[in-house]
Amino acid sequence: MAKGSGIRMVTVLPAPLDTKAMDKIIRDDMRKMGTGIKKDLAKTTATWETPVVFQMRTKNKKGILEMEVRPRPGSEGEKIFNFVDRGTKGPYPIPKKPQKKPLAFQWGGPGSYKAKTSPRVIGSKGGGPSGPMVFFKQVMHPGIKARKFSDSIARRWAQLSRKFLPKTMDLVVKVSGHSMRRKYGK
Repeated sequence: MAKGSGIRMVTVLPAPLDTKAMDKIIRDDMRKMGTGIKKDLAKTTATWETPVVFQMRTKNKKGILEMEVRPRPGSEGEKIFNFVDRGTKGPYPIPKKPQKKPLAFQWGGPGSYKAKTSPRVIGSKGGGPSGPMVFFKQVMHPGIKARKFSDSIARRWAQLSRKFLPKTMDLVVKVSGHSMRRKYGK
């Protein structure tokens, strides 16, 4: 065989990824979306007497980035938001056992309470009780119809993320530093 004949193999290795830069881009876009989600959630409770403070948290769980927006845990606002968002079964007694001190609240009879929110609507309006103050030792609460704010907002942002995602991924690829290069030869 003549000199130079034969088979030559060249290995192509990927360049290392800049995962920190990629992570930052993805987190930044998640925060932008989270800020929008917080605004939508705040619209649903804007007219409520008990304030609901929403917080956003991102975390990396075994290489999977997660974002969560929810009412501040342990707050009175969280408790009320969950009752209204998910609904409650009814009727049920309040309090469970009749008490010595009567319950006092405004009530003008059935239909006198006007809800400030509607199911699957992102927003709130004026409303509340009407009529004179009444006093009872125990009442039967009719239950709360689930408003499903969280479901509606999640669907809205799932659709909006389809617009965000391609731009985010293009930017991630750009900052990744990833390219194919030959380790040996030119």
